[in-house]
Amino acid sequence: DYGNYEEGYDDGSGMIDPNTGMPIAAGADGNKEIDELVNSRLYVSCVAGQRLWNCTDCDYKQKLRKDVQKHIERRHLDIRLPCQYCCSTLSSRIELRTHVRTKHGFQ
Repeated sequence: DYGNYEEGYDDGSGMIDPNTGMPIAAGADGNKEIDELVNSRLYVSCVAGQRLWNCTDCDYKQKLRKDVQKHIERRHLDIRLPCQYCCSTLSSRIELRTHVRTKHGFQ
């Protein structure tokens, strides 16, 4: 529940759900709800004795869970993350971090 925020309200976290216009709640790392969405779209399988992480939305498979998590966020989640320094919006946390580093000089 986001209370009585008007559509498009920004709580300063920099993350707005494009479907509702409401802020995405920040967790310990600032991205709890995105993590939950990503993790609900992956599963592990065993192929030829090898453990693989799989995307539920397509045939993407990798040995490392974090690689599938990045794939899901970039390719399957319909999120837009606004830059707090300019008018740009990016489609993943990695793209937002890269943008802030390269365009605005922050680490």
